[in-house]
Order: sequence, then C-alpha cells, then structure tokens
Amino acid sequence: MSVWAIIPARPLEEGKSRLADALTPAERQQLNQVFFQQTLLTVASVVGRGRVLVVSRSKPLLKAAEGMALQTLLENPPHGLNEALMQAAAVARRRGASTVLSVSCDLPFMVAADLKVLLDTALEGDGLAIASDRSGMGTNALVLSPPGIIPYSYGLGSFAAHQSAAAERGLVLNVVRRPGLSFDIDTPDDFEQMEEIKRDANPLRFRSCAFP
Repeated sequence: MSVWAIIPARPLEEGKSRLADALTPAERQQLNQVFFQQTLLTVASVVGRGRVLVVSRSKPLLKAAEGMALQTLLENPPHGLNEALMQAAAVARRRGASTVLSVSCDLPFMVAADLKVLLDTALEGDGLAIASDRSGMGTNALVLSPPGIIPYSYGLGSFAAHQSAAAERGLVLNVVRRPGLSFDIDTPDDFEQMEEIKRDANPLRFRSCAFP
C-alpha cells in the first residue's frame, strides 16, 4: 500500500477573504503561510515527505514546498479545487499511489493522530473516509482508496455530495469526527475562537468548541 497526501493551496494573498473584517491583508497572508507550513509538516509526518504532493497555481508556494523536499504540481486551468485535486490524484496514481488523502490547509489543531485514524478507518472499510467541518456540511479531509473511487465534489454541501457519490457506487463513506479535523477557520468568529483556545490551552474547551 502506498499512501499519498494531496495538499491543494491557493495563493496566500487570496485565502481567507472572509477574515477581512478581523485581519489586514498582510495579516491574512501571514496566517495562510502559517497554516500552509503547519499542514505540510503534519501531513509529511504521517505519509513521508516524498509522498506529499502540493498542487497550486502559486509558484512561490510550490517553491516553498520543494524547499521542504515535497512533491509539487503546477495547477492547470480551469482553476478550481475539484479540478486541481483530480489532476493531482492522477499524477499520484501514476507515481504508485494506491490511496490518496486530501486535506484542507486551515485546520490549526490537526495532529498526526487525526490523520492516522482517518486513514485506518478508510482502509478498514470500503476505502473511503471523510471528516466534515463543524457544521457537518463541508469536507475538511477525504481519503480515497484507490484514487478516483469517487469523484471530488468540493463546494457547497460537499459532505452530502461525497456521501451521495459513494452511495451511488454501493460504497460506505465512513465518517470520522475528531476536533482537529473539524475545526477550520473561515470567519472572524472562528479566528477568535482559535485565539481564545490557544490562550486558554484548554483541551476540554477545545472539544466543546469543535462540536457545538
């Protein structure tokens, strides 16, 4: 079994636009940089640096990933998350991947154990596992084994869309609920919660915030 991780990354200056009321453009870009690096290090600790594939249309981000000894792929048009993931999954499969993990870059409390549980859950079942956001509507992490077993369906209602795609093929998409995979940062309220949790350093409070 060869597990690869795909990390799609938007240009730093474009990410987290919904935080405009809380952070300056420079602060948002710095936050995106921190999230990006943290995600790469966490994922690489699970699958190995040689099996992390960063796909982006940002050449500076690809250069940064290459500097960490990671695999990179320049995103081709049309530019969209699902298209980028499909492109990267095809490349990973050609390079020997039997399983692909895709992870969002805005999970500040994600740890290696979260990803290991997600991968184990997929491989113990039909080769599929998903982690939603806190609303239960979006997708923060997805495992497909083999690559392409269901199509990527990111966007509004992606959690239900991925579930439907699996059901249409007679497969079970196992759901993994862990705070480190559900707590993403989209709004100023999310950002403030993150800052409060970091200040408090209170794991019990984190768990309550992750699953309202």
